[in-house]
Amino acid sequence: MQVKKSNRSIQALMNEMDILRDTEHPNIMKLHEVYESSKFIFLILDYLDGGELFEGIQRKQTFTEKQAMNIMKKIFSALKYLHDKRIIHRDLKPENLILRTKDDDEDVVIADFGLAVYMPTNGSKHKLGCGSLGYVAPEMLTKEGYDISADIFSMGSILYVMLCGK
Repeated sequence: MQVKKSNRSIQALMNEMDILRDTEHPNIMKLHEVYESSKFIFLILDYLDGGELFEGIQRKQTFTEKQAMNIMKKIFSALKYLHDKRIIHRDLKPENLILRTKDDDEDVVIADFGLAVYMPTNGSKHKLGCGSLGYVAPEMLTKEGYDISADIFSMGSILYVMLCGK
């Protein structure tokens, strides 16, 4: 991945790199190396050629319950790992779930940690509204605050789309 340098993009990218460096799970995209030039920062990530889960849904229309269960099991395993590290992804959607290969619609990894954050250790909640409409938890749209449960809501929306095709 290549990112053009700007103050805003560098801060977001540094946050994403910190989170990716802090993770090691088979269903989370792995950051291997970072290279920097005068204009760009290059991230060397896993090579995943299966495309987005979103494309898989468009291609198949719907997944069987068994297929959806296998995908959800892998993503929930990765989410448990993230949440144990107090990381909230905050933008889970089929476009951010990448199929490892074109041959297996169930081998999926979580990608795009651009909105991910660590939960505060003092028990307070995040209040910045972000994420993608259609998948974002309602509490993320209010000023009341949210925690890791916002990711679980997003997974319910993803499951619905996999089973219903829309």
